[in-house]
Formats: sequence, C-alpha cells, structure tokens
Amino acid sequence: MVQGVDDPSILETIACREALALAQDLQLQNMIVASDPKQDVQEINNRSRGANGAIISEIIARASLLHCNFQFEGHAVNVVTYSLAKFALSLRLGCHVWFGPSHD
Repeated sequence: MVQGVDDPSILETIACREALALAQDLQLQNMIVASDPKQDVQEINNRSRGANGAIISEIIARASLLHCNFQFEGHAVNVVTYSLAKFALSLRLGCHVWFGPSHD
C-alpha cells in the first residue's frame, strides 16, 4: 500500500515500477512483469502519458536498462498474486517482499 493513494490503476502501475527496481537491485536482466488490469499494461507498452504518465516514464527508463516484457494477467489466472495482494491489505504501510512460498 502507498499512503494517500487509493486508485487501483495508479497502485498497479507503482507495483510495476517497484518490480523493476527490485529486478535492478537483484541484478536481473531478463524478466516478464505480469499485471492486471489490461489497460495499465497497454499504457506501459504504448508509453502512454495519461494519468499514470509520470510513473510510466519511470518504468520506461528502468525497463530500457533490462530485457523486460510487460503482459496482462488477470487475477483469475494469477491466484497467488491476488492472494498476496489481499493479504497485504492487513499489513502496516511500507514495502513487503516475499522470497518464497506464499502465506497460508
């Protein structure tokens, strides 16, 4: 969660940006970022300058340093991510990273 931000589209775009920051920290070079909703993925792939334009600009800058593809994957398909996102709502504000099996 990001304090003061409650728009799902902005939160999803921020999550994509944070995924790239983590990839850089871990020195990963090839990755796929799967995200939902479809419109956010399209805006990233089309380099949109709409409501999320500032965040998308950061994503594009980071992605240019990596071999990175963005693809749509709805929460109905990605059950683990959806489950973690729901669980994260119970956590205090801040960044939380899982490097293993998901919680029960």
